Amino acid sequence: MSATNQAPGKTARALETHRAFEEAVEPTLQPLLSYFLRRVTPTDDAADCLSETLVVLWQQQHKLPTAEVEVRAWSFGIARNVLANHRRGQMRQSALGQRLKQELAVTSVAPVEEGAAGLAGALDQLKEDDRELVMLIAWDGFGVAEAGAHLGLKPEAARARYSRARVRLRELLS
Repeated sequence: MSATNQAPGKTARALETHRAFEEAVEPTLQPLLSYFLRRVTPTDDAADCLSETLVVLWQQQHKLPTAEVEVRAWSFGIARNVLANHRRGQMRQSALGQRLKQELAVTSVAPVEEGAAGLAGALDQLKEDDRELVMLIAWDGFGVAEAGAHLGLKPEAARARYSRARVRLRELLS
């Protein structure tokens, strides 16, 4: 229901609640941003952390203290939790990156063979969807139906398209 369809008393109360929240939280905005800027790397994430803090403050406004000093302390408590979540997310991302680097270091990439250039050229001559279907099956290990589903094809259509693509590749490579 839009604000124009609501009873005038409800709209006025909503505006009053919104104004009261803004007035209570506004003095903490710059100190909170400074708090994040000093603690978050990269500093570009500080604005995101402030935004997340404001969302939590808004969601928890029914717990908003009345005294300005208490609002500041409460806001910084929430900011501390947001910062902890941010740091945990960074640690998870870093750990994932390290695992991926280790996996890539162990995984060997097959050397380019003489026929590979011809294969790449032949693949380039296929229609884009056919090329993707062939690569999903041959290089990424998907089954025909799975690869077809990835491309939005029914299993029968995927099998027919894959069969035609293989025939076309044989023609191009011979």
